[in-house]
Parts: sequence; structure tokens; C-alpha cells
Amino acid sequence: MSSLFERIKSAIPKDGLQIASYKVIRQIQDYEERIYPPQTWVRTQIKSTSREDCTYPMFWKLFNYISGQNERQEKIPMTAPVSVLVEPDDPSEAADYRQNTFTMAFYIPAPFDEDPPQPNDPSVSIEHRPEIRVLVRTYGGFSNDRIDQEERCHLLASLTAEDREMVQDLLNKPGGGVYYCAGYDPPLKLFFRRNEIWLPIQGQNDNSGGSTISPVN
Repeated sequence: MSSLFERIKSAIPKDGLQIASYKVIRQIQDYEERIYPPQTWVRTQIKSTSREDCTYPMFWKLFNYISGQNERQEKIPMTAPVSVLVEPDDPSEAADYRQNTFTMAFYIPAPFDEDPPQPNDPSVSIEHRPEIRVLVRTYGGFSNDRIDQEERCHLLASLTAEDREMVQDLLNKPGGGVYYCAGYDPPLKLFFRRNEIWLPIQGQNDNSGGSTISPVN
């Protein structure tokens, strides 16, 4: 286990993880609205009943890619967050037994983002993620399936009527709609951890000023 932590630690730049840039549109008491510009990510996907069960295999597929298992044997710095898109598959199943599609992704920073090397692993692919707008709840500690759902429920309960209307089409989809989990910290960090739940807003344009968050932590 210590050797695995050492591998992760060696991939983290000395000046800290580079964070995917975003703009804060507005802040509400328990959440905020952000807009992410078009960005390049590398991703892999697994179907499972549990994010916990598939986190390890997905993480290492992506970590191997940035460690040089790509067509140019290029090493890419570790970044944050690690995002996981959760897509419920069968709404007729109880939540504990429902198969979900989990798509984990690492942000690819400049200068690698313009022409990222292709993965050697056929189950890993490059994602050119378009601009997205999300409602975000931040929380600490180590997350798991139960905490993911609790925090998602807290976010939904805290939404204003106007914001709930903006994600209502998403919530009406089978299984309760898609959402993202995002984590910012390596497993060896024990305190002051940062996790997030993102609810995508569909069909929205950015007409606000907002404040831009630097891509460097």
C-alpha cells in the first residue's frame, strides 16, 4: 500500500495540484453556481451498483495513462478534481441494487490539453468536455456511496425554487437524473479534505460576471 501512495505522491507537482478552472456565478448559503469552460479530460467507465466498488479500478486506469501508458509515453501531472459522472441505468430497481454507469475523469492541463496523447488502454478515452454550468455543494472528510447520496439530498433540499426549476428536467429523468461527484485530495491526505456534488444545469447561458477561480491551487 505504501508503494501505491508513493506513486501517487510522485505524480503531484511540488507546487500543488492544478485545479480545473471555473467561474463562480453566484453563491447561496449552502451551495454555489459555477461555469466550467470547455476543457480536456481523460476518462474511463464502469457499470456497477456502487461507486466505491469501481473507484479503485477506474482510478488506476487513468493514473496509468498520466504515468506514461499512452502512445507517446508522456507523463502528465496529476490534477484536481477527479470527477465521477453518475448515470442511473434502471429506475425500476431499488437504489441499493440499481446498476449505474460511472465515468471517472482526470483533468488534462496545459500544455497537454491541446494535443493529448492517445491512451494505450482501449477502455480509456479522451473527453473534450464542453462548457458546463453546475450547482455545487462542498463538503469534507472521506466520501462513500452513502455520503454521496446524503450530500446530494442536502443539495437538492437547499435549492431555491428558481434553482430547482433549472434542474427539474434533469431530476425528472429515469432514476433521478445524472450528477457528478468530485474529489480534490489524494488518499494520503487525512484532514481538510474537499469533496463536491455537482448538479448540471441544462440549456443555460452565462450572462453573469462572476469571479474566476485560478487553475492553480
